[in-house]
Amino acid sequence: MIKECSEKSEIIFVLEHLRNEDKEELIALYGYDWKIKILNDLENKKVLVLYGKDNYSNIIPIAIGGFNECFNENKSIACAWLLSSSYIQKNKTIFLKEFNKQLLFAEEKYEIMFNFIHRTNFTAKNWLVKFGFKFDNPNPKGIPVQDGFEFFYKVNKRGD
Repeated sequence: MIKECSEKSEIIFVLEHLRNEDKEELIALYGYDWKIKILNDLENKKVLVLYGKDNYSNIIPIAIGGFNECFNENKSIACAWLLSSSYIQKNKTIFLKEFNKQLLFAEEKYEIMFNFIHRTNFTAKNWLVKFGFKFDNPNPKGIPVQDGFEFFYKVNKRGD
């Protein structure tokens, strides 16, 4: 199950149980006070929360993400982001199903989706490639790429 949520406790739960690759990525991006910076960044944003089960079959938040809109020259563009907890592996099937469903919704709304990923986040890169994101433009025009990160994007055919 996935729902839009503004409960800080749901977000904090995922941040406190992040996959190591996501945590390393956030440290590289924000430094060691990454958690405070992420919470501040998400303060007034729409956050999607994916729920799954823990080792005792309790329903818990296992990932957070969203699509931050940015429009440019009559193109609808979104910065797609996702942070997942260590519980994602136990809930892999539901995660991949819901991830795909959210991408299909987003493809109808956004012509381009993009973001950056830390070069060591191999698991997330595999998910992104599986769902059609490309990593073939390492230095996109007008978008600075921080050292240690890779630019990824997906161009969608919208039904406008």
